[in-house]
Amino acid sequence: MKMKLAVVVMTFFVLFAGDACAQSASSPAGQAIRPVMTKMLAAANALDTDAFMAPMLRSPSLVFAINGEVIQGWNALHAQQLKWWSKGKHATKFTYAQNGAPGFLALGSSVEIVTWPLVSHWTSPGGKAGSSNFVVTYIWQRLPQGWRIVYGHESWKKLPG
Repeated sequence: MKMKLAVVVMTFFVLFAGDACAQSASSPAGQAIRPVMTKMLAAANALDTDAFMAPMLRSPSLVFAINGEVIQGWNALHAQQLKWWSKGKHATKFTYAQNGAPGFLALGSSVEIVTWPLVSHWTSPGGKAGSSNFVVTYIWQRLPQGWRIVYGHESWKKLPG
């Protein structure tokens, strides 16, 4: 009986989650979040940590998970992001681009999950080039100061470099 219930729940999710993602992208939340994501991508390509992290909740409650590590708090994530991007002085040159349409899923009127497929291209100082696909999932929450990222998770197909 439990197995049948699980199959029904999974079928419901598969049938309706995709439709909810498509509808949500054109929702007011999706329309508000998309331009912010565009600015984040431009900031990533400029290795501008402050501009990139501007839409993230500036709080100890911000959570970001990557490569088996959980980073707790805006200050800790900011410090780590500066290290990852070597304060904009990284010898290897990186560019980031969208790699498919982001998926939007509303969990209510003030919470939105965005799954964002991206690709990183790089060139080492020796001229070796490569790329890797990755996905970032953000939980956005509408707060008095606007939509803010309160949780993130990044997953790489193959780590760069």
